[in-house]
Amino acid sequence: MLYILDHIFFNFAIAIRTYFQKVGDPRDIAPSMAVGFTINHIAAVVLPAVGGLLWVIDYRIPFIFGAFLSMISLIAVQQIRIKSS
Repeated sequence: MLYILDHIFFNFAIAIRTYFQKVGDPRDIAPSMAVGFTINHIAAVVLPAVGGLLWVIDYRIPFIFGAFLSMISLIAVQQIRIKSS
């Protein structure tokens, strides 16, 4: 199951890069992608470490924190406005 989820998330990453290449200024693509990869890498290293430390304190904390982040993400996504063509 985790293998399948990993491939789904990888496909989302490809879709985001492709979309950005279509709408972004060619001069801004390389620096923006570098910053994005750096932020993703930092998050991929720091969040599991913090989650592991929180798990040691109480196993429920990482799940509550994940649910909280999901709610914030849902609220933020609702604020996105789409231009109609």
